[in-house]
Amino acid sequence: MLFFLNDGIQENKSGIEHAQIKRLNLFKHFQQPAKIVTRQYSNELHLVTRHAGIADEDFVNLFDYFQNARLVPQKDITIKDIQIDSDWQRKTDGNNYVYSRHGHQILYVRRRNDAKKHIINLQYFDHFGKLLKVKWYDVRGFISVEQVYDWQGNIATENYFQPDGKLALQLAHFKDKRDHEIKTYHLFDYHGRDYQFTGLDELTAFFLDQLVTDQQICGDGPVGIVVDRVYENGWSVLHMKNRVPRYMQLHNDHVNHNEDIMHSTLNYNYEWGLRHIRDWDGVITLTPQQQADVQARFGKYGVKIYRIPGPIVPAAVLDKPHIPFAKRTKGRVVMVARLSPEKQQDQLLKAWPQVLKAIPDAKLDFWGYANNNFDKTLNKIVKEEQIGKSVTFHGYTTDVNAVYENAQLLILPSRVEGLPLTLVEAQSHGLPIVANDIKYGPADVVINGRDGLLTKNGDIDGLAKAIVSLLTDQKRLAQMSANAYADSKRYSEPSVMKLWQQIIDDVNEKEAHK
Repeated sequence: MLFFLNDGIQENKSGIEHAQIKRLNLFKHFQQPAKIVTRQYSNELHLVTRHAGIADEDFVNLFDYFQNARLVPQKDITIKDIQIDSDWQRKTDGNNYVYSRHGHQILYVRRRNDAKKHIINLQYFDHFGKLLKVKWYDVRGFISVEQVYDWQGNIATENYFQPDGKLALQLAHFKDKRDHEIKTYHLFDYHGRDYQFTGLDELTAFFLDQLVTDQQICGDGPVGIVVDRVYENGWSVLHMKNRVPRYMQLHNDHVNHNEDIMHSTLNYNYEWGLRHIRDWDGVITLTPQQQADVQARFGKYGVKIYRIPGPIVPAAVLDKPHIPFAKRTKGRVVMVARLSPEKQQDQLLKAWPQVLKAIPDAKLDFWGYANNNFDKTLNKIVKEEQIGKSVTFHGYTTDVNAVYENAQLLILPSRVEGLPLTLVEAQSHGLPIVANDIKYGPADVVINGRDGLLTKNGDIDGLAKAIVSLLTDQKRLAQMSANAYADSKRYSEPSVMKLWQQIIDDVNEKEAHK
């Protein structure tokens, strides 16, 4: 059993979550036991996993585990299931209800905007109108957590319940002498004992110790952990009492300045893990170039450095009929990525006026959610360059395949990457690519001149010329599309699973030598 450890999972998933899901599906395809593991609480967690196609059986969450709520049948909780005093006055507030007594609000019922108007939470107030507590319903239909507020309106205590109403876990919020928040977790009657933990990291380490020894979840075979969020989970994994094989996954550049891979400061996401590299059984990189760079700097510590790409092209995609190039929208250019400074959408926007000068009918579509209000910066550039009629920001999409199959060209002008999922996905749908030739990833996907073009980071004129050269040569672009379909086979399921077999073999070997 391999556990793929994350911090949480949200509706708008990053490349790490997409990579985990693809990896989980890969393991299921080859009948290798694996599960995604998260530690953050959300009452909507199983709605998110459902939308992501993750079965409850293939997923373990820390709070679910201790609340005895991993596998819970769906129950619909609507307003008719809530006990309301018939003397209370009710008025509507959109989808929600406000209940009052003698003119004072005492209950607010928040409902989901779906067909059945499922209950989200119940908010209780005193006769002064101060919020006392909020009871949150898990999307599967039971009160999962109760938040109790202090007089200042801050959450003082959070009580987490099992589906049968039994208190399982309590989170208490305190302030120290310097007014810094302290969180303590109390686990009640767990196998007949009570436990207390200072902070989520301590609780996570305890949870992982329970998980890797839980035969109902793990089965009888050996167990290993792949940590996909090292910054959040690294400490907990390395402080487990049960020593199982553990592997640190790099999803991005591991250094801040990759022109000096031997001396550069480390990416904060991986710094703690790499500072403790001797405590890992392996480090997983995404590309041969990154594998060589990590080996050069850290190989002296004797830890195995693996290379396994994150993107995977399933057989269903490889075997799908190719989209005739003539059916793609002529001049449509797309970028599929978070709106974030390192992705450098700003450089693409600054190159776009040159593209429009050569191809007035060209259209540029951005797909992805914004980080740190970077969308405001981008919209300002659009206004300054007066290109608003040809540029559209669409936000996050759950149907990215339709985006790839409609466009003629994908652009990725990033300054730093790991192995971009969007490049492999686009290529597998026959979409030619223009991407900056940076560490790491683009050169591992794009075969320069065959299925796309590699450009120099920071060369805005060069980026514009590359785009124009392809959009004005439709015959060449069509051939690149055909080549892209063929070249994506490098990331087929058997090819990637062969690399993961190295980790599986290492876990099995360590188990055999215990």
